Amino acid sequence: MVEKLWQDMYWQVRGIGRKGVAFQAIAAIDIALWDLKGKVLNQPIYRLLGPAHETVPIYGSGGWTNYSEGELVAEQMGYVERGIPRVKMKVGKDFGRSEREDIARLAAVRKAVGDDVEIYVDANNGYYAKQAIKMSKIFEQFDVGWFEEPVLADDIPGLAQISQSTTIPVATGEHEYTKYGFRDLLMAGGVDIVQPDVHRVTGITEWMKVAAMADAFNLPVAPHAVSLVHLHCAMATPNLKVVEVLGADEKSQSVWWTEVPPYGDDGTWKPFADRPGLGLEINPDSLKNNVID
Repeated sequence: MVEKLWQDMYWQVRGIGRKGVAFQAIAAIDIALWDLKGKVLNQPIYRLLGPAHETVPIYGSGGWTNYSEGELVAEQMGYVERGIPRVKMKVGKDFGRSEREDIARLAAVRKAVGDDVEIYVDANNGYYAKQAIKMSKIFEQFDVGWFEEPVLADDIPGLAQISQSTTIPVATGEHEYTKYGFRDLLMAGGVDIVQPDVHRVTGITEWMKVAAMADAFNLPVAPHAVSLVHLHCAMATPNLKVVEVLGADEKSQSVWWTEVPPYGDDGTWKPFADRPGLGLEINPDSLKNNVID
C-alpha cells in the first residue's frame, strides 16, 4: 500500500517541482507512512524491510571550513574519543581557492587522530574536475577513505573522470532525487560510494530501490545525513558501508526526541529493537516551545 501511495504522489508532481521541494514533501509523507505501518504492525521499520545486519558502523561528520584548524581538530578528535573510528571533514575551502589550507587542515587531522582512524573528505562541489584530480593525488598521501562531491553533482562526466584518475573512491549522490538519476550516475562510472538522501530521494520506498541498484553494480552505500531514518534503511542494506552521524543533528535530536538509540562502544549503532516504526517519540515540551502558531 505504501508503494501505491508513493506512485500516486510521484505522478501528481511530475510537472510541478521534480527534484526539489515537491519530492521532499513526498519523502516526508512516505517516511510517515512507514512509521505508521510499523506502529500498526508493532514492528520497527528495519524489521519490515528485512534486516541484513545486527548493527551498522557509523562515522562522525562535520569539519566545516569555517572552523579554525584548532576547532576542526578538536571536533574530529571528539568523535574518536567517543569510540567512533571514522570521521569526515570538509575541503574545497573558499570554493577551491584555498588548496594549501585544505592540505594543511587534512594533515593536522591525520596527525591528531593517528593512522588507525578512517578520514573521509567532502568538497561540497568546491573543485573543478582537473583541480579535484590534482588534489586527490595529494589526499592519497593521507590515506583518505573517500572523496565526496569533488565537483558539482550534475557534472557526471567530471565525476567519472575523477573516479578513473584516483585511487580514492568518489562518493556522491546526496543531490540526486530519483532512481533514474542514480542509474545515469552509475552507468557513467561517476560514483564509487553511493550516497542517497532519504529526504531528497522521496523517502524510504525509493531509497531502498537506489540501494538495491547500487548493489547490482557491486557498489557500497553510505547514506547522507538524516541518521535516525537512515539507521533503519541501513540495517536492511547488505551493501552498506557506513552511516553518517552529524554533530549538528545530534544536538537537535536531544531537543526533539524523548530518547534516541545509543551508539555502541565500538563505533556501531542499531535501532531500538522493541519500539515500533522509527522508534521515536517527540518531546511534547519541545514541540510546545518551538512551534510558531
